[in-house]
Amino acid sequence: MPPTSLHMTALEITHSLTSPEIEALVSQMQPILSPMANHTKTHRARLVKPVISFDAQALALSFLPAAGEPGRSLDEDTYSYHHLRRDLFAQAHAGGIKVGSRYVVPSAHLTIARFIKTQDFEMEGLMGVVGELNEWLEREFWPTEEGGVRDGGEWVVGEEKGLEVRKGTLWYGSGGETMLVGEGF
Repeated sequence: MPPTSLHMTALEITHSLTSPEIEALVSQMQPILSPMANHTKTHRARLVKPVISFDAQALALSFLPAAGEPGRSLDEDTYSYHHLRRDLFAQAHAGGIKVGSRYVVPSAHLTIARFIKTQDFEMEGLMGVVGELNEWLEREFWPTEEGGVRDGGEWVVGEEKGLEVRKGTLWYGSGGETMLVGEGF
């Protein structure tokens, strides 16, 4: 569903380290990078029900983990995005890596915009536009009782390509260097 140029962070290992510290961490992680990047080949996590959400810092396209929506059984969704994040954390930990993420909330979202000044967030009509967009998203992409999940209404993590391992200064999906891209299914 999301364009390939957008990135969703499944696991942030660390932040605010120097380049030499990052290089040492990357070197330590070499044996576990490929298994982590390819984890979605055998562990399918579906995301559904996109909505535009926002807080005082940003505007984002957020998703919910699938949970047996109409047309699917709950058994098909026993492995969720939360399980994916848990497993990636466990793989890093098993590889001797101490995960020091900036944010620990297990949100599945793509940042659309950051609010720099208070005025950015207080723009007249923002709430109305977000409401209209969410009505459109629900109407066009949410599962229906009659037809189940519509085309474009779900995102299976790793479907087109596996997870992308990146290093360096990353800022909301851009920057840094791609080290490895896992295989899709």
